[in-house]
Amino acid sequence: MGRRLLVNIVQLTDAQRAAISAAAERRGFEAVFCDDMPSALAAAGEAEIIFALDAGLIGAAPGLKWVCTPNAGVEQYIKPALLDREGVMLTNSAGAYGVTISEHIVMVTLDMMRRMGDYQALVRDRGWRRDLPVRSIRDCRVLLLGTGDIGREAVKRLRAFGPASIIGVNRSGIAQPGVFDAVHPIDKLDDLLPNADLLVMSLPGTPLTRNVLDARRLMLLPEDAYIVNVGRGSAIDEAALVRLMREGRFAGVALDVFQEEPLPVDSPLHDCPRLLITPHVAGNMTLPYTVQRIVDLFLENFERYCDGLPLKRAVAAERGY
Repeated sequence: MGRRLLVNIVQLTDAQRAAISAAAERRGFEAVFCDDMPSALAAAGEAEIIFALDAGLIGAAPGLKWVCTPNAGVEQYIKPALLDREGVMLTNSAGAYGVTISEHIVMVTLDMMRRMGDYQALVRDRGWRRDLPVRSIRDCRVLLLGTGDIGREAVKRLRAFGPASIIGVNRSGIAQPGVFDAVHPIDKLDDLLPNADLLVMSLPGTPLTRNVLDARRLMLLPEDAYIVNVGRGSAIDEAALVRLMREGRFAGVALDVFQEEPLPVDSPLHDCPRLLITPHVAGNMTLPYTVQRIVDLFLENFERYCDGLPLKRAVAAERGY
């Protein structure tokens, strides 16, 4: 029996499993695929590498050296079960979700700007009206809070709609030539919000990003601004958002992520005006391209691991991503 690679990702196709198995065999590993948690837990005891969604497998693998999550977010992994284990490396799949999430961003932005919800309501009531004012991405002042893969992929698609001002915000403020018109550090956010027609948030869930869009900053946005959040629900003060929207602020808000998930049935968000809710589907593994990209990224890192090279997309626990 070779060194063990445990894979617990049910979305993999037969071809993807075969590719992983072949790569493992070439490097002296045995790839073990488990599609349910009980069998994965039983197989984890001999695992040197785990490629899986569930962080609960970590504690069952005493010989573990590397965990690769198919997720981009790593909150569930930044826990003592992993961090107390010296020599265990954690990588994520950042870079796999930019296509699907950026398409979601464009979808909900057009839905709000073109008044799709209002027109659907008209049609449901057998109405016929054609004069609702709409807005365009063209000439829009876009502020992207988060300039990673998701932000960059979003820029590509937003620019296709015509000239627009597209500004990025991240921790460092390091410019990205040819992508954003400008990039500013997060401490300049207060100066940027008043000039944003569309705010797109794709932040990871860390202590630094918690409530980054609090009540005070929500009030800095123009009254007719749009907000799209595809990062983490913890980044927005939901209570303040609901209160302000009920007072008539914001032309539309699209939330795919929430402070509590699943969103409670009695959450005031459900009947908040001009709020478009999707159940955390912007970046899941339902798009085949995303799953293939996750596999490709893992196989790239697997070769690096076997060659003793530093792994790409390594997670720094102190940053939370």
